[in-house]
Amino acid sequence: MRIACGGFMHETNTFVPEVTGWDRFCITGAWPGFTRGPDILSRMRPFNLAISGFMGIAETAGHQMLPLSWSFAQPSGPVADSVFERASAYLLADIADAAPEAVFLELHGAMTTETIEDAEGELLARVRRLVGPDMPVVASLDLHANVTQKMVDCASFLSAYRTYPHVDWKQTGERVARWLPRVQAWGAKPARAFRQIPYLISLAAGCSLIEPMRGLYALLEAIETETGVHLSLCPGFPSADIYDTGATVIGYGADQAAVDAAVERLTAAVMAAEAAFLEHRAKPAAEAIGTAFARAAGATKPVIIADTQDNPGAGGASITTGLLAALLAAKAQRTLVALLFEPAIAAAAHAAGTGATIDVIFARDGTGPGEVPLAARAQVMALSDGRFVGTGPMVGGQPINLGPAAWLRIGGVDVVIGSVRQQPHSRALVTHLGVDIQAYQVIVLKSSVHFRGDWQAHADSVVVAASPGAALDDTGIIPYGKLRPNVRRRPMANN
Repeated sequence: MRIACGGFMHETNTFVPEVTGWDRFCITGAWPGFTRGPDILSRMRPFNLAISGFMGIAETAGHQMLPLSWSFAQPSGPVADSVFERASAYLLADIADAAPEAVFLELHGAMTTETIEDAEGELLARVRRLVGPDMPVVASLDLHANVTQKMVDCASFLSAYRTYPHVDWKQTGERVARWLPRVQAWGAKPARAFRQIPYLISLAAGCSLIEPMRGLYALLEAIETETGVHLSLCPGFPSADIYDTGATVIGYGADQAAVDAAVERLTAAVMAAEAAFLEHRAKPAAEAIGTAFARAAGATKPVIIADTQDNPGAGGASITTGLLAALLAAKAQRTLVALLFEPAIAAAAHAAGTGATIDVIFARDGTGPGEVPLAARAQVMALSDGRFVGTGPMVGGQPINLGPAAWLRIGGVDVVIGSVRQQPHSRALVTHLGVDIQAYQVIVLKSSVHFRGDWQAHADSVVVAASPGAALDDTGIIPYGKLRPNVRRRPMANN
């Protein structure tokens, strides 16, 4: 079978005012930049991506891959309409030229443009109009997809990641490829069911390594084994002010009654778990720091503070200074902060050289939430070009480009900065500079959950902090204006 393969991925924080332009989709950092045509067949292979997983299984089954285009940008503000039209036009034109028998798309599921709330739904609708009602159109989704009825109606089959950190990104593509023969056998309109959960889940609470998500995903797989129904559970992406923000359950199978029963069973479990999500609310910054150092006093490994609200993987700028300022004011010792997106400071450090002392201003422009300028004198401990191989289950073995990077020391606080905005998915982001993470009592990471994949085994424990940033942890205070009625903005709330 001839299968067209491509992708278009963006997780949109609608509360970030800056529009995401085409240049953001061309940056190569932890993931490839824009790619079109035959290069997809080779460039994606080393990466933990759904498209690489799908192609590997499909090719082994004897199918021919027809490469389209693939676009990805780090989470940020709304995608420019012109960017959406450009990327969509590439995909549609290449599908038309390829004349495939099936289409696979790697999507996120939480993309919003300047004027389109449900960008993936619109893209899938355009693909469906192009290929007609009978062709299989299958897609992978991020675990944080805000799934819509339009997406479910226009695709033949959707399958979302089941781990956060997203260690099964590639495996999700493999799963889609393995289910494709069944999707074909079901015909143009397979049995399907879709439910939206009437309460919001914060990013940190959606971690699949902790309860209740760990148990819910175990139940999902048990139901699948018992029934043969394919299920997806997406806790959603809360930093999106759209009608369909929130958690969802999707099911597919050969029999409508069986699909409905499986989806209702999983949905009931998600509803029963509502109160448990409240246990993971972030602590105020001062409390988080106090808790971390108290734990560290009796620990043999560092305690990690997750700076969840400045998480670049949720649209954060990765430059807010709240926790850094508090640590410096407290004259903290044996503390590491990573990863700050500060290209200008990295350039100054490279110009000065290792061992030099430089004057720096973090968050110099101070244009976003929590971006308070902070002046300091720093010693340059080490420098790199920011190119290294990732470690850990999410990005292990991948080539990563951090851009010019530096390890700085300000009193007892060390800071690692880079020139490409990204999360510390991998310990290698600091260890490639010579940083020994076991030398620290406390480590602050600008991430919500993805760091856990590679860092957690080397830490005593994790404390989630609510320091200022663009990705609010408490969904109850997010200023929604478009969210559908009767959704509890915080679990167990009365709104």
